[in-house]
Parts: sequence; C-alpha cells; structure tokens
Amino acid sequence: MSFGRNAEVYAEDEPSGYVYKLISGVVRVSKLLPDGRRQINAFHLPGEMFGFEADEVHHASAEAVTPIRVIAYRREGMLRINKESANFVRELLNLTVLGLRHSQNHLLLLGRKNALERLATFLLEMSARMGGGMTLDLAMPRHDIADYLGLTLETVSRMFATLKDMGLIELESARRVHLLNKGALEVVGA
Repeated sequence: MSFGRNAEVYAEDEPSGYVYKLISGVVRVSKLLPDGRRQINAFHLPGEMFGFEADEVHHASAEAVTPIRVIAYRREGMLRINKESANFVRELLNLTVLGLRHSQNHLLLLGRKNALERLATFLLEMSARMGGGMTLDLAMPRHDIADYLGLTLETVSRMFATLKDMGLIELESARRVHLLNKGALEVVGA
C-alpha cells in the first residue's frame, strides 16, 4: 500500500485490523490530547513495524510524514502463525522488543531530561536509526520534533541554535543537520 505525505494510515479508535511494515518513508504515531495538543509517540523508519495493539482498536493514529509504502499484515492472520512462518515470528518478536525498548527510552527522555538534553538525545537516536552517519536528513518538520519531545516549536528552534553555537552541529537547512561531535552530544544528552 502507498500513502501520500500527511495521509492517515489509521485513526485513533479505529479497528486494528492490520499491522504494518514500513518499506519506505517515515511514519509518525500520535495521540490528540483533550486540550487539543498532540503528543507524537514514535517516528517509524523503513524496516520497522507499527500498528500493534493489545486489543481490537488503535489507541493512537498513524500518519505519513513523507510519502510511504507499507506492507499490511492482517492481524487475524498473524494470530494464526504456523511452523512455516517461524522466521517471520522471530522477526516480529525482535521488532516488538525493539519497539518496547524505544518506548522505555522515550519515557525517560520526556520524564527526566531538559530541553537541550532531549534534542541532543533525539539527534543521536535518529543518527543511530539511520545508519550512524554524521549527516541527518530529517523527514519531520520541527513542529513534529517538538511534539515528539514534549516541547514548544520555539524551544526546539532555540535548542538547535544552542547546539549550533556550542559547535556540536551545523545546520545546512531546517532539516539537514551535520553532527560535528557525537561524543560531546552524548555528554549533553546524558
């Protein structure tokens, strides 16, 4: 299946009939809060799976940050796994555990880190998930990063400027970031 930029893959409270594997593009999973604010729970990159639910409905929505391609697996079919699909089950379990670890790290980020630490950690996380390079082409706009980090857009912009002034990053554009010193970023994000 293919979805265009900002297209909804599934909505909050919609039946959870499918689990998705991202082939290309970037997906954001978010929840709209009662006061109208949005909390982004995760960004998914190619190779990752999303849409897992413990029950029959989605508890957040998933949208394409960029144009995406996904493989949709029927939830019911996944519950009827047989011996021939052992490799798929191993891959699914591994991706699920990685997702759980990411969620735990995200809770720590939101609960215990200040704004500068959050942004430094985010940049290092994206670098690791994108292959460990020193140049990041971030698919998500800054307001998405702000909603993911639990900050305002203005604070995220200030923190980018602070990291730049510290000589830790270079901003080629709003979304192209060069990491100049990962070690120092790790110290800031600790």
